[in-house]
Amino acid sequence: MPDQVDRQVRTVPCPTCQAGPDRATNTLVVSSDEVGIIETWHTPDCADHLEWERQVQISVEEVRREQEWAEVTFPAASARLQEALRALPVEQRATPFVAALAEVVELQAIKQAGRGGFVGLEEWAQILERHFPPAQP
Repeated sequence: MPDQVDRQVRTVPCPTCQAGPDRATNTLVVSSDEVGIIETWHTPDCADHLEWERQVQISVEEVRREQEWAEVTFPAASARLQEALRALPVEQRATPFVAALAEVVELQAIKQAGRGGFVGLEEWAQILERHFPPAQP
């Protein structure tokens, strides 16, 4: 069972609008840091909150583009990997695959150390693209 950590919940006023939970139209943004949970309220027209929403939308769009890229790239890179494997003599088959696998294992270790989860499809696709690039025309 993971260690239980007492996390504080702090309400921090927005430096721009100084909103609180007193109005039904105010928005609560919840975040966290190493100490605990941070609650920050914003008015509907708060410039800080509007900028935060804009940044979230930019991040969502970036993740969407990366996922679309990976969904196209991964199958093609995987097919190239299989083709490269079939093309090599048996005694040479391990070399490029071991390099790609070592990179995946290293990345997974880094993610686990930082509690960042698992190597995602986008990262797999990037690694396969490096080790098994598409043929240049």
